[in-house]
Amino acid sequence: MGKVAAVHKLIPESPEVSTDQIIADIPKYVPEGVVISSMVVKPFAFGLNIIEVTSMMNDAEGLIEKFEDALRTVPNIQGVEADTITLV
Repeated sequence: MGKVAAVHKLIPESPEVSTDQIIADIPKYVPEGVVISSMVVKPFAFGLNIIEVTSMMNDAEGLIEKFEDALRTVPNIQGVEADTITLV
């Protein structure tokens, strides 16, 4: 079975939300089989920062969707955008 590398952008609800707290919360929501490689805060717009999450997982049916659904349940996140998904 191959591996999938994915980069997702998480958009907080507002500039006042602590990106440090979101980063601390993310591992609690990651499904089994997904490994977080990095989490980086990047400027987005109007004082809002996004969190770029890079992950690796097996190329199993439905796992990327399960991961994206899990990211959407992290508190204080208004949106999750798949930036890059590729086989490695």
